[in-house]
Amino acid sequence: MQNVLDRSVRPYVVQQFVTADGNMSIATAVREMQSRHAEVVIVMQGQEPAGIVTEGDVLEKVVVKGEDSDDVTLRSIMSSPVITVDAATTVKEAIQSMKLNKIKQLPVIEGGRIIGLTTQKILAEAVRNFMLQKTFRKARTAAEMFSPILGNLGLVLQFAGVLLIMPALVGTFLGESSTAAGIYLAVVGLFVTGFALNTYGQKSPMDVKQSAILLLSSFLLLGLFGSIPYMYVNPFPQADSTALFVNSYFESISGFTTTGMSTISAPEGLPQSFNLYRSYTQWVGGLSFIYLIMSLFYPEEKLKLLKDVLAGNIIRLRQMLVAISTIFIAYTLILVALLYVSGQTIVLDDVSTIFSAITGGGFVPSSQAFTHDKVADQFIAGAAMIISALPFAFHYSLFKREFRKRLLGTEVLIYGLLLALSVPAFSALAGLDPLSSAFHTVSASTNTGFQYIDITKIPAASLVMLMVLMMIGGTAFSTAGGIKVGRFLSIFRRFARGPADKQLAKQFKEAKTVLGLFVVVAVAGGIAIHLLNEGSRLEFAIFESISALTTTGLGTGMIGAESSIATKVILMSEMVAGRFEIIAILYIFSGRLHKK
Repeated sequence: MQNVLDRSVRPYVVQQFVTADGNMSIATAVREMQSRHAEVVIVMQGQEPAGIVTEGDVLEKVVVKGEDSDDVTLRSIMSSPVITVDAATTVKEAIQSMKLNKIKQLPVIEGGRIIGLTTQKILAEAVRNFMLQKTFRKARTAAEMFSPILGNLGLVLQFAGVLLIMPALVGTFLGESSTAAGIYLAVVGLFVTGFALNTYGQKSPMDVKQSAILLLSSFLLLGLFGSIPYMYVNPFPQADSTALFVNSYFESISGFTTTGMSTISAPEGLPQSFNLYRSYTQWVGGLSFIYLIMSLFYPEEKLKLLKDVLAGNIIRLRQMLVAISTIFIAYTLILVALLYVSGQTIVLDDVSTIFSAITGGGFVPSSQAFTHDKVADQFIAGAAMIISALPFAFHYSLFKREFRKRLLGTEVLIYGLLLALSVPAFSALAGLDPLSSAFHTVSASTNTGFQYIDITKIPAASLVMLMVLMMIGGTAFSTAGGIKVGRFLSIFRRFARGPADKQLAKQFKEAKTVLGLFVVVAVAGGIAIHLLNEGSRLEFAIFESISALTTTGLGTGMIGAESSIATKVILMSEMVAGRFEIIAILYIFSGRLHKK
């Protein structure tokens, strides 16, 4: 849209003028002006303009002075010489000419003749209209941008409200009123907000940037409404209203992002339905119900664009996501049964543990949920954690007839090899027994965050190894966080095959960008946390930062309910950014990554 000041005056020329000889009387000229609805008389001398007379000149120099208009000629009151502009002159130059010469009309010349005139009033109105159009265009563009986001965000929040009814009903059945009331309030808030957003938005397909904004804003709002039950139960001792809100939002974000980082040291003191709610938020967030909703309501061509945001290259995405929900429910039921048979006879705690483990969450219903002597529980939880880190396509293929042909991809094999090599290496570095080493290695590499060892007591080399495993994470398009094995595989293939393959080059560009950002954000976050917590050790602060950014939840005991608000804000920001592998943030603020 060209700036009006840079346009020529040609479109702003009017014909409201008459030409006349200088000897014409003012009375005759006025009658001529009235008959042609003109405001200006251009006095001609032959073919050239000699002067100009306006309505103001007539009033000021004839009428006010009481002169006889029949006796006064145009030549006697005209302004001379005539200031003109060429038709190619810009609006800005014309306005400057009027200001310089202290006039309000400019005759416009084209091809050596006067084609009309432009006035200060006409050009001022043109500039004003341009500014209004520019403002309304921005508003219209913003509306077109955010209307689909608001409409679909409303749908997401309403769907989340439906899902959260389950733990609310459990709390009601058990008579745990504080839990039930808090969850019901969250459900009502989700429904009301979702309805309001649906009213002002529209449920229509979105582009990649809009999808990324939807994913990010969904988790921020889910964290907000999900914090209501925490504020009702209030498991934070001696917390004022500000600290209560921050701690509750921290726990809620940690749940929906499947991080599992917690300031609650004794969850066994909480109502059973509340512990179920906490793990249930991880099950909901881990299965990425937002992706599921979008797959149900968007056409395939839009989903092709969305695959980049989802960090997966999956065919038949809609069918797969619907099937995955069913498959994970089956996994959950089987693993809960196994945990119950192993001796953990509190069913709700078993369900909470598996909800958290199978989504790479990390919340536990008891501070003693896993100990060195609970061998069977560690094996069952380990199996659930590994399930969480394998690609959704793996589970989908597992239940297909042709699974033997397609089950094990390169990325899955590499991840399996990574686990196999990491267990003995960590055991040797940390000086732990094989079972403890295997449990914590799996916990770190699947970005789950279950632990029962004191990480501050292990040697520096083993601490670094856990950080590396958390940063690598699981496989692409799984509930695990981290950079993902698939991206490292893309980098290796790029160097092995060269830059000729355009698709591989695009994957390499994304992989190196995400890798670099993960390292920079993790280190920067760690340094900030170290500076905010006087007396802390830098390596432990960086460990906490990596744990949040990779949505793992392993901790050094550095973060608690009494930690500063700034520290928690940093960690929450990293959890949300890490939940989408920083991809969503990149798509919101930069379009370069998805350009072909």
